[in-house]
Amino acid sequence: MSFRLGIDVGGTFTDLALYDDASGQVITEKVLTTPADPWEGIRNGVRGLATKGVDLQDVTAVIHGTTLVANALIERTGARVGLLTTKGFRDVLHFSSREFRYDIYDPHIVLPEPLVPRNLRREVNERVAGDGTLLEPLDHDHARAVIREFLDEDIEAFAVCLMHSYLRPEHEVALRELLTEVAPEIPVSLSHEVLPQIREYERTSATTINAYVQPLMRRYLRRLRDGLKEEGYTGELYLMTSGGGTMTVETAEAFPIQIVESGPTAGTLIATLIGEQVGADNVLSFDMGGTTAKSCVVRGGKPVISQAYEVARVRRFKKGSGLPVGIPVVDLLEIGAGGGSIAEINALGLLQVGPHSAGADPGPVCYGRGGTEPTVTDANVVLSLINPDYFLGGTMALDQEAAAAVIEERIGKPLGMDAEAAAAAIHQVVTENMAEAARVHSVEINVDIRDYGTVAFGGAGPIHGHGVAERLRLPFMVCPPEAGVLSALGLLTAPLAFEFSRSLTAELRDLTIDQVKDLLADLEARGQALLAKAGVDDVRVERSVDMCYIGQFYEVTTPVPAGALEKDGLNELDTLFNAAYENQYGRRLEGVSARTVTWRVLSSGPKPQVTLRTDKASETGASDAQAAFKEQRRVVFPDHGATDCDIYARERLHAGATLAGPALVEDYASTIAIPPAATAEVDVWGNIIVRWQRE
Repeated sequence: MSFRLGIDVGGTFTDLALYDDASGQVITEKVLTTPADPWEGIRNGVRGLATKGVDLQDVTAVIHGTTLVANALIERTGARVGLLTTKGFRDVLHFSSREFRYDIYDPHIVLPEPLVPRNLRREVNERVAGDGTLLEPLDHDHARAVIREFLDEDIEAFAVCLMHSYLRPEHEVALRELLTEVAPEIPVSLSHEVLPQIREYERTSATTINAYVQPLMRRYLRRLRDGLKEEGYTGELYLMTSGGGTMTVETAEAFPIQIVESGPTAGTLIATLIGEQVGADNVLSFDMGGTTAKSCVVRGGKPVISQAYEVARVRRFKKGSGLPVGIPVVDLLEIGAGGGSIAEINALGLLQVGPHSAGADPGPVCYGRGGTEPTVTDANVVLSLINPDYFLGGTMALDQEAAAAVIEERIGKPLGMDAEAAAAAIHQVVTENMAEAARVHSVEINVDIRDYGTVAFGGAGPIHGHGVAERLRLPFMVCPPEAGVLSALGLLTAPLAFEFSRSLTAELRDLTIDQVKDLLADLEARGQALLAKAGVDDVRVERSVDMCYIGQFYEVTTPVPAGALEKDGLNELDTLFNAAYENQYGRRLEGVSARTVTWRVLSSGPKPQVTLRTDKASETGASDAQAAFKEQRRVVFPDHGATDCDIYARERLHAGATLAGPALVEDYASTIAIPPAATAEVDVWGNIIVRWQRE
C-alpha cells in the first residue's frame, strides 16, 4: 500500500487523514490538541491510526498544516529579534503603518506594536539609491561594532532590512557573513530573500515576522520530524504554504512566514475540489472548527488570493490594523467563532459570543475536563443538535446537564431565559456573526456571493452552515464526507510549489521586452532549482505582475499567460492589465498609462490526485434513506423552533438517498443539520447537498 498522510493541528482538535493512492480509501483520526506541546496530540493521532491497521512505514509523504505561526504573532510569543537597517531608517516600523489610518474618525487609534522594540534596532552605514545605484558602500568595521552591541541583548534571531536591497542585495549578504562569524547558531533573515519588493515598511515588517517566528518553528519542526521518525516514518515531511502549495521542511525552517496560514488554507483547497465535483465553480468555503471559523470566496474554480494579507490585527475587521506579511495568501476571513467560543454577558448587558475560546484545555463545560464557561458546543448539546452519546463516534461522552446548568446560570438568568432559550440565542448570535463577517468580506473584494453555494465542513461547520447560508441568501449547502477532518484531507491536494517575486517599478512604455524576459527567466530558474532539489522535474509555471495606473498606490495582479509577451509585446500586457482592473473595479481609465511594480513567478509540480469518492457513496448501493434511520428525538433549530427530528447515520446513506427536514445526519466527527422545509440528497461522491427555498 502507498499512503499519504495529512496532519492539521487546530486550536481544539488535531485532525489526521490518510489517503491510499491506489484504492482511494480514506482513514481518519481526530484527537484533542495539546497546546503546551502540539507533538503530543499528533502522536496520539498517529497511534490512533495504528490501531486501525496503519503502519507509518507504508506512508510515502506527510503534509502538515499548522496555525502555530499565526498564533505566535497574535499572542506575541516569538523570539527576541535584533534588527539591522540602513542609517536613518531605524524607525521604519513606526512610520504609522504606511501613514494609513484604518479608522480616520478615531482620535485614539491604536496601531500594531512592532515585533522589534526600538532598543533592539541598530543602524549601519551604507546606502543604495532607488534605482540601484550604490551611494555609500557598507562600512564593515562599523557594522562589526554594531553587531557586537547585540551580544549582550540575548538575541534569538536577526533580521536585516536595508534600503533598496531588493535591487542590490550584496550589503545584506555581507552582514549575514558578519553575523554568522559572531553568532553562528542564531538564524538570520534577509529582506531581499524574504520579500524582495519595493516599500520599506512592508519589507521590514515581513522580515521581522520571519525572524520572530523562526526559532520557534525550527524547534517545532525538528521535534515533529524526529517524533515521526521515532514512530516509524521514513519519508519526507512537507508543509502547506499560505498560498495553497507545499514546501519542504528545510524551506519552511528558513522562511516560516510562508506558512503563516497553512492550516486554514488546506480547507479552502478541498472546498474548491468539492465545488468542482458538484459543478459549482463559485462557492463560499465555510470551515468552523473548535476555536475559529474561516471563510473564503472561491471564484471561477480558484480561491481568491490576497497580496496584502495582515496578521495579528488590532481591530479584527479593520483593514490596515495588522502586520502586513507581503506574501501571497489565500484570502481567508477568520473570526473567533468556533465550538469552543465562550458566551458571556458584556458590559452593556448584551449577549456576546467569542472571540475568546475554551480551546482544548479545558474545553467546553460538556467535555467534563474542568471548563467553567458556556460555549457554542455547550449550546448545541443543550439544543440536541449534538448527540452527547455520539460525539466523536461515541468515544467521548458529553455532559448535557452540566452544559444546561452553566448556560442557564451565566446567560439565561441575566437575560430572563431558560437554558434552552439561552442556548438558542448563543447559536443565533454566533451564526449571525459569521454571516455578517462573510458578507462584509465579500463586499471588500467586490464579489456578489448571492448565487454561490457554500461548502460547510469542520466539526461545527455542518451544524451552522445552513444558518450562515440562509442569512447570506445562498441557494445550497454541500457537506462532504469526512467533513469534520476535511482540512487534513485538503493538505493532500496541494502541489509542491515555490513563488518568487521581484520589484521592477517603471512605466510600461519605458520597459523593454528583454528586461521583462530576463527578470521572469531568473525567477523561474530559482523555482525550478528548488523543485529539482525536491525531485520534481514536471514543472508548471504561472507568471503575473502587480500593476496600477500612474498616480495610484494600490496594484492589481495581472496574469501574464505563456506567450503573451511574444504576441504583441508590452501592448498585450497593457490590454491584460486593463481587463484585470475592470474586472476588479468595474471600469478602466482610458488614456492613463500603466506602470509595473512587482513581477511574480509561481513554479509548481504536478497537482496530487485525490478522489473523494468512498465506498459509502456507491452508485449501486441502497438509495433508501430509511436504511440509515437511527431514531427520532426532540431538537431545537434556533431559527425554526423545537421539533421532532429524524436522525440518520451517515455511514449508511448511499448515493441517491433523499431526506426531508427537519433532520440530522450524524457521523464520526460532525453533525449535519437539515432545517425544516429544506431537502437533502446524497450524490455519487457521498456529498450531502442541502437546498431550501429562497425568499
